[in-house]
Amino acid sequence: MIQLHIESKKKSEIYRKLLLPKNSSFSMLDEMILLSFDLDGADYFNFEIVKKDGRVSKEKICFLPKNDTDLDTDEELVDEWLRKSGDEAIAHVIDNSESFTIRLESYEELSMNSETPICIAGAGNIHTGKMDKINLEDINELIGEDEEANSLLENQEPDYLTLLELTNDLKKLKPWQYLRDDEVVIIHFADIDYKVLVSVMGAGGEEFGLMIFDMENGYDSLAKILFEKNISSDFSYSLNALTVNFVDREELDPADYLLIKDCGLSYRGKKNWIQFRSYQEGTYPERLNYLEVELLIDVVSRMINITEARKDGWEYPQVAAHHYPTFKVQMDGELQEIYILQINIPKPTYECYEEISMFEKAQYKKKPKSALQLEYDVFYMPFGVETDLTNRTVYPIAGMLVERGSNLVVKQELFPMPKTPPIAQGVLWAFLQSLEVRPIKIFVSKDLSPMLQPLAKIVGVELVESELPCIREVREFMKNMSMDFFEE
Repeated sequence: MIQLHIESKKKSEIYRKLLLPKNSSFSMLDEMILLSFDLDGADYFNFEIVKKDGRVSKEKICFLPKNDTDLDTDEELVDEWLRKSGDEAIAHVIDNSESFTIRLESYEELSMNSETPICIAGAGNIHTGKMDKINLEDINELIGEDEEANSLLENQEPDYLTLLELTNDLKKLKPWQYLRDDEVVIIHFADIDYKVLVSVMGAGGEEFGLMIFDMENGYDSLAKILFEKNISSDFSYSLNALTVNFVDREELDPADYLLIKDCGLSYRGKKNWIQFRSYQEGTYPERLNYLEVELLIDVVSRMINITEARKDGWEYPQVAAHHYPTFKVQMDGELQEIYILQINIPKPTYECYEEISMFEKAQYKKKPKSALQLEYDVFYMPFGVETDLTNRTVYPIAGMLVERGSNLVVKQELFPMPKTPPIAQGVLWAFLQSLEVRPIKIFVSKDLSPMLQPLAKIVGVELVESELPCIREVREFMKNMSMDFFEE
């Protein structure tokens, strides 16, 4: 067992000691901290390793929670990072000021169920800041119930038959005859206070079905579809959504056909076969898991109600951008009155995520200036790869510098991680440091430019927005290359 001491960074007297099974993941540690400190209503953690093997760690690695828009790394194992007594990590509650120090105390060989995490000591109330006594029995009962629920969930079979039957009923109603794809509705499940946005596909007569977006993790994807005129070619790689598609028989994957057949169902005609997909940014679209099937059963059922209401005379209201009619589902399953929900879109702000020392900055500025003009981009590769970081197939990202005029690839690197502002900055800074000269200009895409400006300002690089014709040409060439080509 792994013995960890976890204390509040604000008040170190407030702490918990946990015993975790060996080979415990960071996602398990995340849950145990939430439960042991009674933070069940809080968001997930980012874990940053600050001491490894008894030494200060220079590896800036964050372990993101499940269902985050970024690529999950939460299945990394705690004992592969905290290996020597005294090794530490910092846990930051996402979108919250709460932080904890996690310190490895020891490895214990115990004659007990080594698969069950437990809390063995602790003090203090994180909510009040007072040194209240804690009830270890209550904490461990919560942990046990959570473990039991997780185990039960892992063994549950998705109810695809109910989902297919409901989806077929919706298909017969032809919701695309009553709702355009930009007439998005929100379904608000009151009992769990959870909201999803639903767009009906099919008014254009080409693609038929539903797109379902989680309010927190998926709205960026929907907003791009609704409000951006020219969506980039990378858009499908950054999509966060569940989809229901009505397709031709030949469009089904063998697994899709087998699922329908195993449920004892069959369909005839064009655009009559049913296909479900789960999209998460940076990963290959996958079959639905148990929870996603349960969610779609509820969503499709409500879309049947909403389509019937539309047929009976309900009209989609005239609303401003980012305002949507919302159907509230009561705890008894009935739809309540509609209200209009406004979604506030904060303007993104960026900072320089690289820790650039005065020495590094001075060294870079000593390089001779050059007339070299480069294009820089970070983009998803069009093929998937397997990785230990997630159970989904990942689209690797490529960082690339290309010389204007010659189309020569000056620098390129592949990474099995998400396309984020820190990654975009880090790759560019590494490329610039490896060059023997300072380029006069670097051309970047409109999307990437604001992410890179804080770094460019610090190191003195001029960025110019461009459609990147040279990188576009190189990418066209790369489409026909295998993964082996890039690994050589």
